[in-house]
Amino acid sequence: MTATTYDDTTTAALLEAGAVLPPGSTEREDADVLTVRAYGHPALGERRVVRLVPGTLGEAEDLALEFLGLVREPETPEVGQVRRETLGFPAWALVNDPANGHHALALVKDVERLARQAKSRPGAAKEGFEALADRLGRTVPHFLPTFHEQAARVFLEQENTTYAAAFFGKAREAERVHALAVDEERQRAVFLEFAFAGALTVKALKEHVKDLARRLEPATAWAQFRQLTVERCAAGMPPYASLPQDARGLIAAAGLPRVAEECALVADLIASPAAVRAPASFWTACRATLTVLAAQRPAVRARLLEIMPSGLGCSVEDDEFWLSLLAESGADRLLTGEDDTTDTAGTGGTAAADTADGVDAAGWLSRWAAFRKHGGSITRRSPATLALVRRMAPRLRAAGRPADLFTGRWHAGVDLDLLDLCVAEGVPLALPGPEAAANLALDRWFSDDAPDRRDLVAVAADPRLRRLLHQAVGALGNGRTADEVLREAAAHPVLGEVLRDWLDEAAERYTRAVGLPAARAELDRMRPFRTVAAEVGSAAVARVAGHEVAPLLGRTLRAGILDELGWPALEDALRLLDTGARKDEDNTLTVHEAWPALILARRHKAVVVGPEEILLEHDLRLPAELDRWQRPRFRYVDGELLVMWRKGSKQSGYWSARPAEVFTLGGEQIPAWWSGHDIGSPSLPLPGGGRATGGRTLHAGDTVLPPGRPVLGDGTSYWRQGRQGRQTVWLEYDPATGTHGRSSLPALLRSGIRDDAALRPASCEVLPLQPGLEHSPFGTDGSVLGRWVRTEGQGAEARTTAGTPDGRTATLRADRAGRTAGIPLGALRLPGGAEPVAAQSQLKIGLFAADDTSPGGELGRVTQHEQGGEFAAGTPFVPPVAFWHALRPRDERGSAVLRALTDGLAAELLDRAASALAGRQEALDRAGDRAARAAVPAADEAVLGAVAPALPQLTDARLLTGVAALVRTALRLTESAAVFATPPQERPREPRNRTEGMFADYRPEHGEDRTLQEATEGLAPLNGWWGRSRWSVLRQIRAVNHVLSGRPADGRPLPDRERRAALTDGWHSEAYTVPGIGMVWPSVLAALRPLAYRAASPALPDAEREALLLLLEAIAEGPLAEPAGVLREVVLSEPHDKQQRAGQVLRRGARTVVVLGCESVDSEHERVDWLALDHDPSGGFGAVAHFLLDKETRHASDLPAERLTAVTGLIRDKGAAPWQPDAPAVLAAATREGLGPLQAAVLLAGRPRRPGAEALAALGLKARQKDLADGMLDALGQPEAAALMAALLPADPADLWTVGPDTQAAARVWAERLGSLVRLPEEVAAGLSGVPVGAAEAVLNPGRTPWLSRTTVQRPDKDGDLTADDPAAVPGRYDLTRAVDALAALAYGLPYGHPLRAALPDGLAALRRRVADPGLLLDLDVQWTEKGGPTSAELRKAYGLPERGGADPQGFTRIGDALVLRPWYHSTETVLVRPAGLTGPDDAVFGLVTGLVGRGRGAGLRALRAVLGDELGRALAAGATGPAGYAQDPAVGAPALVAEVAAAHGLSEDAAALYLQLLALPDPTDRNCARWTGWKPARTKKARAELAATDLVVTARRPRAGRTLFLPCGWHDLSSPALPVETWKEGLYPIPGHARAVPLLPVPELFARAWQRVRAGDAPAYEELTTRATRRGRRR
Repeated sequence: MTATTYDDTTTAALLEAGAVLPPGSTEREDADVLTVRAYGHPALGERRVVRLVPGTLGEAEDLALEFLGLVREPETPEVGQVRRETLGFPAWALVNDPANGHHALALVKDVERLARQAKSRPGAAKEGFEALADRLGRTVPHFLPTFHEQAARVFLEQENTTYAAAFFGKAREAERVHALAVDEERQRAVFLEFAFAGALTVKALKEHVKDLARRLEPATAWAQFRQLTVERCAAGMPPYASLPQDARGLIAAAGLPRVAEECALVADLIASPAAVRAPASFWTACRATLTVLAAQRPAVRARLLEIMPSGLGCSVEDDEFWLSLLAESGADRLLTGEDDTTDTAGTGGTAAADTADGVDAAGWLSRWAAFRKHGGSITRRSPATLALVRRMAPRLRAAGRPADLFTGRWHAGVDLDLLDLCVAEGVPLALPGPEAAANLALDRWFSDDAPDRRDLVAVAADPRLRRLLHQAVGALGNGRTADEVLREAAAHPVLGEVLRDWLDEAAERYTRAVGLPAARAELDRMRPFRTVAAEVGSAAVARVAGHEVAPLLGRTLRAGILDELGWPALEDALRLLDTGARKDEDNTLTVHEAWPALILARRHKAVVVGPEEILLEHDLRLPAELDRWQRPRFRYVDGELLVMWRKGSKQSGYWSARPAEVFTLGGEQIPAWWSGHDIGSPSLPLPGGGRATGGRTLHAGDTVLPPGRPVLGDGTSYWRQGRQGRQTVWLEYDPATGTHGRSSLPALLRSGIRDDAALRPASCEVLPLQPGLEHSPFGTDGSVLGRWVRTEGQGAEARTTAGTPDGRTATLRADRAGRTAGIPLGALRLPGGAEPVAAQSQLKIGLFAADDTSPGGELGRVTQHEQGGEFAAGTPFVPPVAFWHALRPRDERGSAVLRALTDGLAAELLDRAASALAGRQEALDRAGDRAARAAVPAADEAVLGAVAPALPQLTDARLLTGVAALVRTALRLTESAAVFATPPQERPREPRNRTEGMFADYRPEHGEDRTLQEATEGLAPLNGWWGRSRWSVLRQIRAVNHVLSGRPADGRPLPDRERRAALTDGWHSEAYTVPGIGMVWPSVLAALRPLAYRAASPALPDAEREALLLLLEAIAEGPLAEPAGVLREVVLSEPHDKQQRAGQVLRRGARTVVVLGCESVDSEHERVDWLALDHDPSGGFGAVAHFLLDKETRHASDLPAERLTAVTGLIRDKGAAPWQPDAPAVLAAATREGLGPLQAAVLLAGRPRRPGAEALAALGLKARQKDLADGMLDALGQPEAAALMAALLPADPADLWTVGPDTQAAARVWAERLGSLVRLPEEVAAGLSGVPVGAAEAVLNPGRTPWLSRTTVQRPDKDGDLTADDPAAVPGRYDLTRAVDALAALAYGLPYGHPLRAALPDGLAALRRRVADPGLLLDLDVQWTEKGGPTSAELRKAYGLPERGGADPQGFTRIGDALVLRPWYHSTETVLVRPAGLTGPDDAVFGLVTGLVGRGRGAGLRALRAVLGDELGRALAAGATGPAGYAQDPAVGAPALVAEVAAAHGLSEDAAALYLQLLALPDPTDRNCARWTGWKPARTKKARAELAATDLVVTARRPRAGRTLFLPCGWHDLSSPALPVETWKEGLYPIPGHARAVPLLPVPELFARAWQRVRAGDAPAYEELTTRATRRGRRR
């Protein structure tokens, strides 16, 4: 037999698909032999286990089965070839580490379990794999690469390439972290595997580039990288941004010709489909290469035309970049035919000219037009595209293939300029169908200011395209198109004519409308064009103005309205539920079905209403915990109401006959949250009792809720809805058992079947006739109710017909576009012979006259579950359609009158209503106050009063209300038509200050609020929000200065002036206001001097300098810059009644109060606080009208107006003051190093918050140094730092430009205010990673720290909140933790002999004194347990206390001596700790509370324990005697131990010292070790080399480790700011995951403990892996 052979491409495809090829079919690298391996076992006898295994995996399979006791037979015949698979997990482990292979096998079950989770719960599976990887990293780290790869394959199977790529990256990271040996061949294979799967991230590739360059020969590294990148792109991953740069580096290292290699690589990359998603930087980097490549390989030009580069971006500039690249490569000439010798300019050209070079120009243009829409339907004008298409036009004409410019992702749209060009040039186009719509976006076309706008003459000349212009012009009225655009369209020579045609057609449709809704819809479409209609379409305007609306009203009333029918029992039920309704309650009406009855519920009452009477009233008994979104549900069966609700995962209920018997409700799950009415399809009452819902029958008393599905029934047989494929069918159904049978149809539905029509089963309805429904307005045959619905015809001939049991039919016809108005429900029989057709569209129901059921013939519309609205105003509630059978005539005589109503009477009704409304308006105009206006009847009442005398035969009030509402609707239409026909008159515009506020025109560049906030940050923060004005601060400051100068406010009128201006005690209000506050700015008044100094700083960005100058100039304009004593900031309080006072100006004599804005609203006590400025030239101040004064702040300008003006003038004249390079050193010396050189430099520079790189360089600072200095200056406090900066401004500001800052004045301020302050040196502060400088300096200066030096009394206030007489004396929630962290960090980081070490014990002593205060209660953030519940509840259980109660008179519940519970939000309690009640660091409270809250919330308790313990004290006292130096240098801290270690391991003392540092310290980075020991680089290098040669450490590359030597054990790869650390060190000190570990022990003790562990046999090592036991009890 001859073996089948395949070409290489087919072979690759077969192998990838999993095929087994005959032996010897291919020699490809990715093919492997398939072997047959037979295994025997004593228990199997002569039988064998046979496995088909790829040869590469054969040894692993043998070892795996060997663990089960199976032995392989010697022969392994080869039977085929399959795709090669690399050794994965656990196969790799079995082959390479048989001793631990059983552990790998034991983890297979876990891997399989997680693999099952990966599809439905990928996040949980990811966490599970990471947890297993953590165990492997501690025990057998060499398993990690294959384990992570296996996890990645699991996610690849679920097509989750994101997680797969992440785990593949973890595999490579494990190789670097644990310095694992790399099998080059295997790694190359897995990289190719994941590259082809599209799961190779850019990060993994870039790291791989570095690894390849380090491990392999340059040429080999380049070859592997090239293959990887090409395979990755072939798998669907686009080239990454820096790929060209990485490739050039490898090519250069290999010494290969760069251009040739780059061309070959780029050719392969752009050949892949993923090239279309390449980023812009890739194309930019390859631009020159592509030009060379296109010249060498002409096929590349064609490939570039195939690419639509989605990775570039969506702007016109991005699109035109691509066109320029096509031009540079010559690809554009393939489109234009400029390279062809064929003459395509004339008509003699043929289609061959278009394909001679393999390029379809029309196809490219179609794709380019679609691409430029970038997922939308329109795009902006592109001059480059127009220029290219102009060149392509001759070829496109000659080819004759139509180009499609209209296709969009969701809707058709077109570039209007491109369309006009193509039509003008005669380019064949594929156009939308005659009824299709296309988005031309004329509004965007007008706003596009790019050049080459076309005149659209060609488009308008083509009748097919003129229709689209017609649609686009009409679409201008759909949104909020600006009047400017409409005027521009009207003035356009082409579009103006199209607009005239559109207005004429709209006016024609308006006059042809047969119902009020259609007429109003057409008028609404025309209304936006009112500003240009008279100018463009005067004939259309005249037609609208002359059209009579009375005939529409007459036709509507003659055809019939819904208000002629009513449901008296339903209206009674609604009145019953309305009784006792209050405005401040939730009065939402909920409706539930119990056909033919309806269940209504509001608040705590439910009513069941039947066709003829109310069947049941029930007061609900619901749990108090239910909120408005957890409303109850109901079922009504055999006279009983089932009340149901859901809370969490539990649903409960009770029957109304037994409300006390609440039970757990099983069966169907009701929704957890209320989202609307619970109507659904009608359920059916059964003749023998019970209710059919689509499942088993529901009976009164049942505790299991059957499922609900749509059902039909004729009284004897029942059907429920089902599906057969995509088709909806009705299945025969037995309610007693809930089972269904075959599909069939009730007789009523069968009667509607016709060969040329399609029945719509889902729209049909069959209900058994019930008592009270015999006179259904839809008709009945005496046994059933409902309808059949069928459709027939297509397009404009389509129609939908409904037939009712009484034999009547109703048909809805489609309009020209093939649209119908919904689904017909049938002809609604009304008194007097009217039979309007009812049609449903979702919740809305429209009524149509029988002679016109097209969408334009609608007479009225109502919405189910709502009030009737304007077309059924007399109907208080529109029931669901299935319940319309209960409707009955209200007033048959009145209906007869409506049938005979003439158009003349309709006109009379309109005249009467218009006169009544005019009289009402006159009454309103005459009314003076609110009471008089309230006495004027409402508009609806006025119309009703006018209509009733004209129709005396209408005796039903609700019917008369409905008619009056229709009259008013028609009258509104008349008024709207008159307004449209009247050209708008230009209203006199009020001054901008009256509409937008004072200084509305003041918009200086760089004066925006955001820029001001950035410029003042750190000195006078502008808090609050950005208001509607971007210049709110400057505008309000100028306005405030204006009114404080005695001039009147000149802004917006004061709202509700009559009430707000009524003031007491001689105060009066101005009629107009100043601008309301946007940001709270008065704090700047106390910081003018430092702000002026900052404005002169050369480090300040120019925008912020200008902002400060504008601010200072605005303040200097008026009294805001006056000296102290005449201005104060106040908070004024008054009762809240939604008043608006923002911007109000109050005056009494020479005193002025300006209300800046609302400070806060206290809803509980119904009060409002206003922030205001109070200016009193006498300085006396006093009360302000009726307001209560809540708070005041005196503001004193520290820079008089004349000097402020002088400073700003100098800065504007001379620019920024020059930088004095020697000033930082001078200032540091003047403050006796209280300010270090970095702080001095930043302070002298004005503390700019965001200086640029050039400014930092001028200051001699780096960004990190600047951040450190800012942090240390912040620790001084804002007032102190501002005072120092203020002192730097010389008495004569001009000296800044000559002498420089006044450093001596700053030194005097320092000595006066901060001279006794103990400060951290800057180099020490830089080492306090994660510890705020302020916390360290607070504990170093306990006498200056209020919460350390003072005590206070804490008690609950009137609202139950814990307050202190001296709030500053109470530690904040994290103050204690930060203080302990600071002491520990200083004890660890300061070298022995440092002067600051002497102050550390005093800080600890102050902490111990403070926590010994018997009255101190600490909030240590322990209110929640680790599981998320309240800690207080668990403490009550632990101490045997009841769930609630036990509080003392202060409201505290004391648990022992150390814990206090205080009432908190709602019914919860917060936990406070009383440190004085603790017996010491071993008090049981620590263990109990820490166990409850977990490590995440236990930091405060750990800090308190450290204060009470002795370890921290020993660490602080260490080094008081003995040699100076860093304790982290074992030669200083533990010299004897160094000798012992050296002797034990045969090391030199330097290597032993380095080993001890690695062994014990949490941060032995190379830099730290060099700093601690002071060794020269050569000595350090020698010690590292000696230690690296031993098995005491491993050498590896680990991110953020800062070293290359590590202990041989597990590794915590912690995130910043924590430092990664070995897992073995967890036994020495806690290792937090969010911060750097700082031992509390003295460092010498730490060395001793670590070495003691080693001597005791607990040396660093990987842990023993334990896995689950087998059934025989063996631990694996």
